[in-house]
Amino acid sequence: MMHHYASLPRGPMMNGKAPTTPERPRSLEARIQEHLSELPSSERKLAELILDFPGELSAYNATELARLAGVSKAAASRLFKRLGFTNFEEARRLVRDIKQWGSPIYLHERQQDSSPLPSESQSFLSDHVAALTRTFEQLNEADIEAALHRIVEARRIWLVGFRNSYFMAAYARWQFIQFRQQVHLLPHPGETFGEHVTEFGEDDLLIAVGMRRRVPELERVMHAAHERGVPVLYLTDSLSSDKKPVATWTLSCDISSSFLFHTYVGPMGLIHYLSVQAVRLTGKSGRVRLEDIEIAHEQVRDFD
Repeated sequence: MMHHYASLPRGPMMNGKAPTTPERPRSLEARIQEHLSELPSSERKLAELILDFPGELSAYNATELARLAGVSKAAASRLFKRLGFTNFEEARRLVRDIKQWGSPIYLHERQQDSSPLPSESQSFLSDHVAALTRTFEQLNEADIEAALHRIVEARRIWLVGFRNSYFMAAYARWQFIQFRQQVHLLPHPGETFGEHVTEFGEDDLLIAVGMRRRVPELERVMHAAHERGVPVLYLTDSLSSDKKPVATWTLSCDISSSFLFHTYVGPMGLIHYLSVQAVRLTGKSGRVRLEDIEIAHEQVRDFD
């Protein structure tokens, strides 16, 4: 069932500006690098251990960490105070926050470097299958149906993403242009958003892809679309609570992995699913466009 999008409520902006993103505290490794050359030998020994696997700091208490590095607990205490922490627990909280944010170096564990590669292939496959399964198990069918209708019926679709999310947004565009017109990927290289935002209309759809780690521009574009009455489909990850109130629909994907780096089989699978289902909804018009594209491929000899 199609919704009436022209009556969408306006977003909670102050003086027409999107909420500012709070500045993140300096990372543990940045603090260590700043002081590394001037550290006493015992503190330097501990600092170098932390730099190898900073994410593992949250798994130890101060005594265990000092023992692992072969230094005294007093030396460990001096190091963390030198780095600007009131105590060891404050450093652990920072590490947990950064791991939640998704920094690869903080997700890298010592045991991953020591595991033999051949024995990991099956567990690697199982890890990806599990992420894909969890993604589809948590989807809301009502949101999927409403989003699909909008994908098919919107006058124009705008896709936006940054970093890894940019390539997922590009994949979605490549799928969608096979069965409909007016699908645009943002940002274009070297361009700013203002020229495109002015074209946003209430009959359009913005699809924002925001897997960790997100940049502030994403939320600003979402707010700009919402302010213009454009419904927003937000594809994000389920590892964080980063839910955007301006999103009309939010579809969360599981990107967690037992290995270094996140896995994106979930969001890619979801985009594939949306594409297949949208083609079915287009009916004859979608099939005709697919046929026309194939004829055009032959005319210009696109393929060998």
